[in-house]
Amino acid sequence: MENNQDKRNFLNWYCWYATQDEIEKAKQTNRGTINRLMNKYSYEIEKIKASKRYYGCLPLPKDIIQEFHPLNCG
Repeated sequence: MENNQDKRNFLNWYCWYATQDEIEKAKQTNRGTINRLMNKYSYEIEKIKASKRYYGCLPLPKDIIQEFHPLNCG
């Protein structure tokens, strides 16, 4: 059984840090595990993607760094 730390690690990797090439490579080597985790956390993945789109569209003042860094995912 996976714990909360494993969930956060996967979501951070998949949603924030992994490139599309890295995701494809992981799917080739660990297809079953990646598919299982994507299905299991699909709701959270969609929430994170929606928030990334939302924050990406907001106009920010020039003094604010235009990057969104999650503090705690999960």
